[in-house]
Amino acid sequence: MASAELALVNKVEMRIALANTDEKLESLLKVYLAPLLLKLASPHEEVRNKVVSICNHINTRIKSNAISLPAESLLAQFRNPNVESDSILMRNFCLMYIQIAVDRFTPEQQNDILPQVIEGISSYERPFQKSLFAIVLKLLPQWNAPERGSQGEDSLRVNFGFDKSEADSQFLSKHFTAVMLLNLSVFSTAVQMTALCCPGLSPSEFEFITSNSKETIAPAQLMQMKRAIFKFIAGAFTDYEKFWPCLAGSQDNVSEIYGSAEDILRKITIDYEREEIVSGLYELFLGKDGAPPVTARFRTRILQLLSKSSRAANSVPQMVQVIEAGIRSDFPKLRMAAIEFVHWTAKIASTDILVPIAANIAKNLQSWIKTSGWPIARTTNVQERTLRGFAYEAIGSLAKRVPDIISHNLDVIVFLFSSLKDEHPDMRNSVLASLSSLIPVLNQFDQDTLQKLRELLLKQMNLGPEYPNCQYLALRYCISALPFSDPAARYICILGLDPTNRADIVAEAKKGMHPYWFRKIHRPEYKIGAEDFNSPEYAFPEFADMISFLIDSWSAKLEPGASFVQDLQPQELISSLKFLRQILVMKAFESNHKISIIDEGWDFKLDEAVALDDGARTNVVELLAKWWDRDSPLFKLMKLAFDGFATQRPGMLPAGEIWLELLSLGSVELVGWWSLVSVIGYPLLESLLFSHNTETRFLTAHALGILASATSEGNVNELARKLVHNSSEDAASLPQAHGSIVSLGYILSRLNLRGHLSAIPGHLIEQFFQILVKTLEKPALTPLRDASIAAISQLGAYEVLSTCSSDSVARTGELLLQIVKQTNSERALLAFANLSLSLSDTEARLKAADSIYALHDSKQIEFLFSSGEALSIVAAGWGSTALKRSLDIQGLQLVLDRASILDGVLDKVLELCKSTKPSLKKASCIWLLSLLQFCGHLQPLTNRLKLIHFAFLGFLGDRDDIVQESASRGLSLVYEKGDTNLKDDLVRSLVQSFTSDTRNPATASRISTETQLFDPGVLNTGDGSVSTYKDIMSLAAEAGDPSLIYKFMSLASSSAIWSTRKGAAFGLGSILSKTSLNDILTTNPRLGKNLIPKLYRYRYDPNLAVQQSMKDIWNALISDSTEIIDSQFDDILEELLKRIGDREWRVRQASCAALQDLLDGAQLQRYESSLERIWLMSFRALDDIKESVRTQAVALCRSLANSLVRNVDTGASQQRATTMLQTLLPFLLGNAGLQSQVAEVQAFSLDTLLKLVQKSGVALRPFIPTLVDELLGLLSTLEPQAINYIALNADKYGLTGNAIDATRLASIRNSPMMDAIDKCVDLLDTAAMKELVPKLQSTIHVGLPSKVAISRVLVTMVIRHIDLIRPYADRFLKIITPQLSDRNDTVATSYAATSGYLCRVATNEKVLELVATAEKMYFEGEDERSRVISGSVINAISKHASDKFTALASSILPLVYLAKHDPEKAIQGTFANVWAENTGGVGAIKLYFPEILSLTSLQLESQQWRVRQTAALSVADASNAVGNQISDTSRLFNVLMKASSGRSWPGKEKVLEALVNLSVKMKGYVRREVELNDKLLKLLVAESRRNNEDYKVHATKSLEKFCHEFDLPVPVEI
Repeated sequence: MASAELALVNKVEMRIALANTDEKLESLLKVYLAPLLLKLASPHEEVRNKVVSICNHINTRIKSNAISLPAESLLAQFRNPNVESDSILMRNFCLMYIQIAVDRFTPEQQNDILPQVIEGISSYERPFQKSLFAIVLKLLPQWNAPERGSQGEDSLRVNFGFDKSEADSQFLSKHFTAVMLLNLSVFSTAVQMTALCCPGLSPSEFEFITSNSKETIAPAQLMQMKRAIFKFIAGAFTDYEKFWPCLAGSQDNVSEIYGSAEDILRKITIDYEREEIVSGLYELFLGKDGAPPVTARFRTRILQLLSKSSRAANSVPQMVQVIEAGIRSDFPKLRMAAIEFVHWTAKIASTDILVPIAANIAKNLQSWIKTSGWPIARTTNVQERTLRGFAYEAIGSLAKRVPDIISHNLDVIVFLFSSLKDEHPDMRNSVLASLSSLIPVLNQFDQDTLQKLRELLLKQMNLGPEYPNCQYLALRYCISALPFSDPAARYICILGLDPTNRADIVAEAKKGMHPYWFRKIHRPEYKIGAEDFNSPEYAFPEFADMISFLIDSWSAKLEPGASFVQDLQPQELISSLKFLRQILVMKAFESNHKISIIDEGWDFKLDEAVALDDGARTNVVELLAKWWDRDSPLFKLMKLAFDGFATQRPGMLPAGEIWLELLSLGSVELVGWWSLVSVIGYPLLESLLFSHNTETRFLTAHALGILASATSEGNVNELARKLVHNSSEDAASLPQAHGSIVSLGYILSRLNLRGHLSAIPGHLIEQFFQILVKTLEKPALTPLRDASIAAISQLGAYEVLSTCSSDSVARTGELLLQIVKQTNSERALLAFANLSLSLSDTEARLKAADSIYALHDSKQIEFLFSSGEALSIVAAGWGSTALKRSLDIQGLQLVLDRASILDGVLDKVLELCKSTKPSLKKASCIWLLSLLQFCGHLQPLTNRLKLIHFAFLGFLGDRDDIVQESASRGLSLVYEKGDTNLKDDLVRSLVQSFTSDTRNPATASRISTETQLFDPGVLNTGDGSVSTYKDIMSLAAEAGDPSLIYKFMSLASSSAIWSTRKGAAFGLGSILSKTSLNDILTTNPRLGKNLIPKLYRYRYDPNLAVQQSMKDIWNALISDSTEIIDSQFDDILEELLKRIGDREWRVRQASCAALQDLLDGAQLQRYESSLERIWLMSFRALDDIKESVRTQAVALCRSLANSLVRNVDTGASQQRATTMLQTLLPFLLGNAGLQSQVAEVQAFSLDTLLKLVQKSGVALRPFIPTLVDELLGLLSTLEPQAINYIALNADKYGLTGNAIDATRLASIRNSPMMDAIDKCVDLLDTAAMKELVPKLQSTIHVGLPSKVAISRVLVTMVIRHIDLIRPYADRFLKIITPQLSDRNDTVATSYAATSGYLCRVATNEKVLELVATAEKMYFEGEDERSRVISGSVINAISKHASDKFTALASSILPLVYLAKHDPEKAIQGTFANVWAENTGGVGAIKLYFPEILSLTSLQLESQQWRVRQTAALSVADASNAVGNQISDTSRLFNVLMKASSGRSWPGKEKVLEALVNLSVKMKGYVRREVELNDKLLKLLVAESRRNNEDYKVHATKSLEKFCHEFDLPVPVEI
């Protein structure tokens, strides 16, 4: 068997040896090489050796590149050996010869064999894969890729078999990636490396590509391979397979390579949740199988991609390794990416993954921060500082996600606070953000950690105002982490109240001290409710715990032996005392729930309750009696308050006020103890009583009155004598006299209250009274007169002056009234009222009331309310609660035996309420309210409640806000005091006045012809304003319709209530809030149907007062706003749509605002059926005559647009989006939208359409033709007219048309409308395209912006939708061809470029027609512009339709060749570039010489001298280029001779020289053609005789050369 095989092999060897030419050898190898190599698989060694020997011979013979080898048969044999024995040797030899063969292939052969080489490449053993891949890399640079977007490109994957064997494409993707990662510098830098590798490539991968030899791939070859790879994968690979080579290529240093890679990456879609993607990225970053990690720049890109993947964030330990490596890197961008990845991980990773590793990552970040300097960074680099800030924020993100990092250990928080304190200002915001991010998780701390947190926060607060950020964060932490009942937390907030702190710190501290705002911070959805009063979560600190904590903290804070009241900051002490008082009062209210609702005004209401409410005061009195003890916390509070007050330091007066308040509410034992301490030790109070501060003197005098009246008679007698002595201005200094007078008033009055006035001699009281009268008689307004008024007020109220003569009392009253009239002094007025209690005569007291009535002209509202309080005292004496609340000694009550004059006063005030005089009307309303407020519990008032109610209803129509507010408050009080029947009547009558259009006599205002109804200007008539009924009647008469009088009266009557609505707000809001709306609406559904929609609208009234009033009514009526709006949505919507068209601008504006709010909170389904009407009314409001209405309509339309866009977003149901668009787009595109004459409506319609286009997705597809058509047209119609004017008058402004057009083009490119058009084009399908074509055909004639935009649209279609536009390409080419002649250069140039793109998909016939048009423009155009456009067309075809250009080169290149000789440099340059890009030089001239000759011959007959010149130069140049290889010599001579004849012109000498050169080259032909020779000589002689001296020189030289070459004598005359 072996011998037989050897015999066959020897025969083959003999034949090969006998082949004596390359051709014979090539023929034999094609037949025998593959079978010969097959014998390498022979089991016989001698056979194999013989074959190897023959192969060596063959190798020697085939070194010549002329011999081709049978690569196809070798490849087939390699793939299917069909041998039973080992075929490795045979296959290796096959591959060796295949590699040689492909190097000798033509490009076409290489293209053909590439798919065969690739097929099954992944299935072979690694050595074979290596060889095959090397062949692939050789073939790829010569591979011709199909045209982008063509069917050939689409079928690439099938052609290469990747659709059946993805393993092959994935194999190539992997190794193409290795090629992209390959770094050949390893060969020059590697020193004693055991195995060669480079970043991203393991030693085995490196060897696979390079065979560890630098000769394998040269740098230039590597560049070619990379370019070819991108060309190949663009059409043959899936997005996933493209990703890896492109990702690696994007990190190349050569711009061409990374640009191509980035371009592909932008177009592909990658799922970063795919396991192979994530693991591959991690392997590249970390390295694997001996492969070093990729470069820092590449790792940065990888981290950016990993930061898009949730799988990456949940992959451990790779995620941790990547973060640690990134943080430790010296490459700033990589560190930044690593820290951003930490943010991503903290946000995305699952809790189970994050918990075990978060602390370690945070620690690494801290360590990195510390290595660069901490707490102060050493670097000044801005980028490094930014990175440092990101690191701080990353720590916060981790700790927020994994609270365990901080919940048991405060190291991270301490670290961040230290950084916040000392870091560079540029980074403090980052630290602040990091600390702020932890606030939501502070509630997870255990008690030990909370204690440490308290200490830390206190430390931060004690840093002082120099570190405001630390204080601010400490306060936020305190409020968030610690309960309201925590004393330390409240003390931290107290420290924050220091007025020297930053404003936001003080504001935050106030929130921490206010239970309502504290709750809102913890629960933003918190609503006021009584059930929260004693919520354990928000309980106040225990009083004893709080005061103990404060004392302990102060003791630790101050030096030993220091005084709290002297050494603490006044603000700190005062804030502490105030909060302690609030705790005390809240404790007192626990049983009564008097302040049951904690809202924004909690602190104010607390104070008012103690001051005005009997029940509240009783609660506090009882608590103080219960708590009083020398060792009690209450004593500590009073002692601190008094000691602080006694220091007389600035700002300590509130301490005295707290002490006095507790004293006045204290028990007998409490007052007794303080009286022993302060009165017996009188010097203790003397310095305060005689202080230079007036308020201090008043406060001390008041306290002394309480305390001194509780001491023994002897002590008080002695004290009174001293004070009377000091009361005289002559006997003492002003502070002494002032303090003595005021204190005596309080002492004597309280003695009388206690029944101990007898301890003071009568003459002493009389003497003191005379001092007071004498002081009042002095004209100057001195402090002593104020003191006297205060003393008289106390003496009068407590009937101390009953022993004095009536004349003296009356004289004193006159003096007080005189002071009141001169100064409007409220103190003097109340003193007068109190003094009237000393009058026993009823007539005298009624006279005193008359004196108060006479004060109605005052313009000061406060004074009028004081006069009402004074009237209640005169009328009811101690029956008035205004006087009762001044009782400051508990357990006692003064009862005077006086006849009440309340009935008479009340009747008089009710009568005055009917007055039409504005000032008296206002005063009487306030007096009636005051009487009701202070005397409402007395029978004279309760008997007249209905009369009072009607009186207040009459005041609701008043123009004065104060009158309305007073009346509404009065109605509320009447309601509160009435029985059940009365309450029902009041509700019914007031609701009727609110909803009825008819006038109710009970609510009608008292109006005369002089009553002013409107503010000036409100009802404008053009030449003034209607202000009285007289004016209304005149206006009605002038209008010719007397019935208008009644309409105006109704308007006036309702306007008095409805135009401001404030009066109704107080009344209705107060009353209806006390009854059940459900009851009213249940019994009268029609009322609710009318009331709720109107009330909803009024909440948005432009008048802020009306708006607020209506909101108050709404809040009072509606317990669940959402439910009511939902149930009456349709009624409200109907009311608002109707009222947008109302005649009154305020109603229209309010309706717009209300409609916006209504629709913002509603689902689209609720109003979808009314959507078109909503848009119609909204657009109508956009054109309103009133600017404020238009402004509100803009807001409404913007909101509608945003809502519409949200609802048709791509995330919405396509069917639903389509349904909406079917309704709305015709409206927006119609006469009410884009076609509207109102600019604002047009603008909003366009804006809405643009937003819809960006968000609608495929639901928009049916409307694309219409939309694109409209938007293209709008580009022209919406262009400002000023631009057209400037374009027409450019010369006037020193501008050029091109400059203006460039600006117009830039605006088109950057126009949102153009973006929308592009989005529409992206969504095109076959049906939409069919409908769009005729629309584009009609729109192309509109205006410059539209024309240019259409050209851009067509280009976009070719690039993105080549298959869609292909059937219409010929039609479009025909449509745009006339635009090449447009008079505007910009339009013509744009369509020239577009024509090139369209030629890519047009038929050859249409392309030739376009070329013919361009040729005609060039040769027949009357100006340079036509030739420029012609060049642009040809250049566009060359650039954008290169395949068509090549196919039709014989029809195009002759024109190009001729035109590149144009005398104009710009035109010449364009055609020259086209020629250079599409030809190989002289060979192309020879190839297309017949066509060039025909064209030039034709154009030499042109009527245009320029064309003839160009043709002549062209033929001359061609003649010089072709040499003597000319097929039609006779014709060429004729053309050149024709070009050379005629007049001279610049450059003609070149034509003549070309003619002579041709003659010389074709000397034999010329000699044979005698006639031609003669013609040539005659022509040259004639040209030498031209008059142009410059040309004549050249012509003579040409003649001399011709004669010399043909041995002819030069004519003598020449």
